[in-house]
Amino acid sequence: MLVKSFLAAALIKCWCHTCRLIVVENEAREIVIRRHYGGCVYTTWHQRMFYFGGYFGSRHVAVMISKSRDGDLASEIGQHLGFRAVRGSGSRYYRSALIALIRDLKSGKHSAGMYADGPQGPPRVFKNGAVMIAKKTGKPIIPMMYGAKRRIVFNSWDRYFLPMPFTKTAVLYGEPIFVPADADSITCERIRKLVEERLNRMADRCDTIWGGDPVGKPGFDLPPAPSVIDS
Repeated sequence: MLVKSFLAAALIKCWCHTCRLIVVENEAREIVIRRHYGGCVYTTWHQRMFYFGGYFGSRHVAVMISKSRDGDLASEIGQHLGFRAVRGSGSRYYRSALIALIRDLKSGKHSAGMYADGPQGPPRVFKNGAVMIAKKTGKPIIPMMYGAKRRIVFNSWDRYFLPMPFTKTAVLYGEPIFVPADADSITCERIRKLVEERLNRMADRCDTIWGGDPVGKPGFDLPPAPSVIDS
C-alpha cells in the first residue's frame, strides 16, 4: 500500500500543480491570524477535498480520517502530501479523534482541518466537531473554499468534484470565527449555523465566479438538506 499511496500523492500534486490559481482572497490575513493564535481550525466541505490536498499539504495540518480500509489508504496519501492523520469517525472513534486534534492544536505544532460534512453527509450541513475544537482550544475557525472553472463531477452523495487539469481555480479564506470557552449549547448552535452559511455562500461564489452553476448545492442539484445535524 505504501507504493500505491506514494504514487497517488504524487499524482494529486502534479494534477493540482497544472491548475492555474487565478483568484486568492484573504490569504495574507489568514497567515497573520494563524501565526498570531498559534494555529487555527480550517474547515471546508468534503466535496472540495481534492484540490486542498495538493494546495495545502505544506502547512502540516492535522486532519481526521476514518478508521476503515479506505481510510488506511487516505491516511497514507495524506501523510505523503504533508498532512498529519488523526484516525477516527463515527460514534466509536470520533470522540478520541477530536481529543487528539485538540491536543495537537494546544501543542502549537499543528492547525486542524475538518471536512465539516464528511465522511457521509448530509451534504453541506456543518457538524459540530470544528465548533467544539475551537471552543476547547481558543483557536479561530477559518472557513475556506475552492472552485474550478472546469471540473469533473461525480455522482456521489455530495457531488464530489475534481478540477480539470490546466483549468482556472479560485481559493477563498473566510473571516475568522471564534467560539468562547464558556459558550453554551445555544451559542454553539448559532456559531455552527453561521459557519455553515458562510461556507455555502463561499461555495456558491467559487462555483459561479466564471459564470458556471453551483455544484452539490442542496435544493439546486441535490435534495434539500436538514437544517441541523448532530455529531
